[in-house]
Amino acid sequence: MSPVRVDDFLEISYRADLDVLVARWLRPVELPELQAGYEQLLAAAQAGAGRRWLVDVRRRFNTHQVGAQWMVSSLLPRLGPALGGRSRLAYLLAPMYLRDSAADSAFPPQSYFEGKPFIGDRFIEENAAIEWLRADIAG
Repeated sequence: MSPVRVDDFLEISYRADLDVLVARWLRPVELPELQAGYEQLLAAAQAGAGRRWLVDVRRRFNTHQVGAQWMVSSLLPRLGPALGGRSRLAYLLAPMYLRDSAADSAFPPQSYFEGKPFIGDRFIEENAAIEWLRADIAG
């Protein structure tokens, strides 16, 4: 897959060597852009780029509470049926966002992912995120 640019706010690429779909947010976004970006990411995954996503939000800066609600209620439940298995989403954040209470409240606790066709976690180092993504996807 050649890199895909979604307007001026998102770049999507596929790392075949790692079997990881990479989404790099390029600037803060409003809800319609967030939704459009994740829809493009889902379309890329459905086109064969897979169920392991590295989502780099270090340049996006904003924690989008309404966007997080949309993801939990609309996007994430579609992943299993659309992609045919359990998806792993690793979010790459700037270190200060792991200490941000608004960011913490926007991201579901680990217990939320039990029994769901997707799992997510947050990281500050890309290598750690990729290692987690490449762990057994059935686990």
